[in-house]
Amino acid sequence: MLAYGMKIIFHGAAREVGKSCIEIQTDGQRYILDAGVKFVYKGIEYPKYLDNVHELDGVFISHAHLDHSGALPMLEHKRLNCPIYLTKLTWKITNELLEDSYHLELLKHVHPAYVERDIHLVEHDLEFVKYDKEYFTKDKKISFQFLNSGHIPGGASILMNVEGKKLLYTADINTEDTLLMVPSLAEQLQGIDILITENTYGERKHPDRKATEEGFLSSVKEGLAGGGSVLIPVFSVGRAQEVLMLLARENIDAPIYLDGMPRRIMDIVMQSNDPYINNRELLESAADKAIYVHKHHREEICKRKGLIIVSSSGMVQGGPSVFYAEHMIHDKNNFLLLTGFQASGTTGRSLFEDHVFYHKGKKIPVQCHVRKFDFSAHYGQDSIINLQRKINAKHLILQHGDLDALEAARNFAEKNTKSKVYVPEVGEEIIID
Repeated sequence: MLAYGMKIIFHGAAREVGKSCIEIQTDGQRYILDAGVKFVYKGIEYPKYLDNVHELDGVFISHAHLDHSGALPMLEHKRLNCPIYLTKLTWKITNELLEDSYHLELLKHVHPAYVERDIHLVEHDLEFVKYDKEYFTKDKKISFQFLNSGHIPGGASILMNVEGKKLLYTADINTEDTLLMVPSLAEQLQGIDILITENTYGERKHPDRKATEEGFLSSVKEGLAGGGSVLIPVFSVGRAQEVLMLLARENIDAPIYLDGMPRRIMDIVMQSNDPYINNRELLESAADKAIYVHKHHREEICKRKGLIIVSSSGMVQGGPSVFYAEHMIHDKNNFLLLTGFQASGTTGRSLFEDHVFYHKGKKIPVQCHVRKFDFSAHYGQDSIINLQRKINAKHLILQHGDLDALEAARNFAEKNTKSKVYVPEVGEEIIID
């Protein structure tokens, strides 16, 4: 079928962020790297042009975020019949996110591309892998390793040997040290023939991490000193844990309430033995300081002052953070601190840019302080450039980014490396001989 070489097909995350899914065809076999979804207005997009799922020979899941794992039940619904390779921690987190997402879709009257039992069917195909150990696919066609990606707990970049060529799929990656994660060392890899890498921040440099942390903590203290409370909407995986660690390290004298999905994720991360979680003692201290909130206590908490609430969701699109925001935005002494990217059209974006809270069809003016901080778990422009230069792969495939980010990364690579550079579209096929 492929006498002319390896074929790489993009079913998502090409000239976009979302629904990551890359197919590798080699020697008559088919494998996919990630199986994600993309959340769009009033619905969900799944990987495109992914046919005959029952013929796949292997699925590799880099990490738990749903834009990389959320299509797994859809694959089962289409009769997947092959191993799914991932770390055990990635599956534990993914399972929680899939269950939560499914029920939220039903509440919003969005029809998923699968039924609930398909989530449980995923478990029958799982093959857990450990970091840094070499494995072979069931058909012995490919050897592979899961390497720490520095992105979130359980997450990995995937190094494969295909047709005698070394292929590195970075997935979402961070090469900078953070409180929560040991950084990726991908830039130290040698002899990479094919590099497929994310470019979420291809055209942007991250602000200094230490300055970001100091600014965030200063805002927390300012809110408490002024007699108000502080609401911190967070992404459940990674961001929630890092924010709690920052507060624990600063030893702020105020009760810290934890609500929503982060409660379950915190327990899962704490129980794991992931070797690339940083500062485990600080993480344990953060867990000890957090007061888990039960639903029927939320209204009472909103009436109090001088406390900190850490709650999902990070863009204030759902979860308890919406409830807390509704009750807290009217008090000019309160602070609402956003801790990550706020997509266009989200409540978080409106809170920050327009000082307006859209809720239940109403446009509500915001009286409290709203500030935003960049705690990204993706590598930024400087690190992207550094990785391109150091690896200097024969073939460089840029994906997982918007057009401006991808063009910036392409321009640098074409001028400063010897790589053949590709910026594929969804559905595009790249042949490598």
